[in-house]
Amino acid sequence: MEQNNNVISLRDAFVQAVNEQVGKGIYVWGGNGEILDEMKDPFGWIERKETSAADAKRAIALYRKRVEAGFSDIRAFDCSGLVYRALKDLGVLKADVSSRGLYALCRPIEESELIPGDLVFHHDGKQIVHVGVSVGNEQIECKGRDDGVVRNKRRKGYWNRFGRLPAFEAEPTVACVKVLGGSVRVREGGGTHTRCIGIVHKGERYPLLGRALSGWYQILWHGAEAYITNNTRYTEVLHG
Repeated sequence: MEQNNNVISLRDAFVQAVNEQVGKGIYVWGGNGEILDEMKDPFGWIERKETSAADAKRAIALYRKRVEAGFSDIRAFDCSGLVYRALKDLGVLKADVSSRGLYALCRPIEESELIPGDLVFHHDGKQIVHVGVSVGNEQIECKGRDDGVVRNKRRKGYWNRFGRLPAFEAEPTVACVKVLGGSVRVREGGGTHTRCIGIVHKGERYPLLGRALSGWYQILWHGAEAYITNNTRYTEVLHG
């Protein structure tokens, strides 16, 4: 999808956000992107959220696997939670919705019309029960407790409903924050008192989500909201 150097389309920002969770995010029933390794008792939280002890055991096993692989900021989603969290961070949705609710928000389209960022659904003959995000002939989905967030080839027949969100119809764009300094800290909140969660480097661009009350920029960073200084020595906003 064509875009200039100053902005990124809302659709592409959405795809970027869900793609960041591939191989990292895990499935927990009712999960909406909660960060497990920031919890005092992530195992207890999973057990309380899950539908059975067996399902909780499977989700915990995958979480342990992610930790052992060296991941941090591991988030929990269910299938609709993955989509909802990305749309919420981009300001498209405010209230949590199920896969059925997401389908109701979409304009139905044919499979042949799919482009990256459209939604794909499974209808079990009675109702919509699963949702993923189209990326070419693949989809990104929070598949289940043994798999978490995955990207794989679309299975014909299983994905049998398709939709396009109205927010993407006119191809709106969002401004980007460009990093000017050599290495700039990314924080979880708008202030130096908040935890540093990463480093960004000169020349990198990140979608601008808003401005914190303290004057820091709120950006989309690795699929989630984060904050970066608005000091003109280190960052600038680029508009289309």
